[in-house]
Amino acid sequence: MYICFICREYPPSLRGGGIASYVKEMAHGLHGLGHQVTVIAASDDTKLSSEDDDNGVQVIRLKGGDFIIPQLEGKSFLKKFRIFYRFLSYRKRVKNVVKSLKDVDIIEVPEYGAESYFLSDLKVPVVLRLHTPTLFDRNNLGITKYRGVRKIFAWTGGKELMLIRKAKYISSCSRALAKWTADNIGIDIESIKVIYNPVSLPEDSTIKQKKCNRISIVFVGTISDVKGCGDLLEAGKILSEKKLSLDIYLYGKMGVYAQTLEEKGKDYPWFHVMGKVNREDVFDIYRNATIVCFPSWWDNMPMVCLEAMGVGAVVLGSSSGGMSEIIEDGKSGYLIEPHDPHALARKITSIVGLSDERRVSISENAKKKIHDCFGKEVIVRQMTEYYQSVIDDYKKAYK
Repeated sequence: MYICFICREYPPSLRGGGIASYVKEMAHGLHGLGHQVTVIAASDDTKLSSEDDDNGVQVIRLKGGDFIIPQLEGKSFLKKFRIFYRFLSYRKRVKNVVKSLKDVDIIEVPEYGAESYFLSDLKVPVVLRLHTPTLFDRNNLGITKYRGVRKIFAWTGGKELMLIRKAKYISSCSRALAKWTADNIGIDIESIKVIYNPVSLPEDSTIKQKKCNRISIVFVGTISDVKGCGDLLEAGKILSEKKLSLDIYLYGKMGVYAQTLEEKGKDYPWFHVMGKVNREDVFDIYRNATIVCFPSWWDNMPMVCLEAMGVGAVVLGSSSGGMSEIIEDGKSGYLIEPHDPHALARKITSIVGLSDERRVSISENAKKKIHDCFGKEVIVRQMTEYYQSVIDDYKKAYK
């Protein structure tokens, strides 16, 4: 089978996030089973295209991606115009590259960013993979209405919703996201195939927590309001007032919100905004944390949660979204209702008070859950079977 992934942020990249991690894991998993895999991504150098081999996976990086990269491009009053122009030109470039590839059996593309915009007339089945649409409103769990300076997001998000409605083959990384899509976009939930994200872990997944008198609470992910990072700061204030010796560390991509939060946190010596972390270091961060906390307002199926549980960290996650499909509250981790710093502080206090025996039990249950349900081999084989069913259906319908 020849699979082509389209993903703007394939690693290594200045923009890499959860989608990038998923595509890399899946691409290498499929290659490991003997399939041919190509990934079409955007180049960080927006003026230069390139092609390379990533351990057997062909990676084609195209110039002119519609992300603006301040580190390389600087600021410009033409920024908004560039984004609109690049949206169209980059997707046309993607289509032309796909057409130049020989004998592609199936294409997978995320809904995020509307990267499948010009792919509908290709004579190849396209699977639209749900990760989380731009217009997903994590406050009311509906569709966001953007105004003013955020019109670019409304425009791109609108294209995403249109493409979801038109898609024949859709997969989702969680039941929660499949349900949201069906409820808010008006498609049959039975048409959405739920296959979880795969996770690969280091060979040594044993917790080796350092002895420390202070409590270490860690967040890994995009540092933003919707990820509950502000709520974590507020919970920390509550715990600090109760004379609990703690440190809170935020690791991940930073933007304007993260910089603002960092400024607010300067008054609290226990609050640390660490910024982006190298992947090779992240597992040690999980291992050395008292609690790995993901208090998102809503999240689908965050790779960071899977990774942390996979190495046996005690994870506290949001009950809103896909983490409730991963975490069995009180057995393989803990769940918390979002938007409630006081409840978050109480739950952290409760977890801190666990006996060593109880922590070991939670750790072992978490590792088993990830190994049994989210291991790369398990998920890749499920996806391969799904791809084959799509190819067979497409041939019946269109040939």
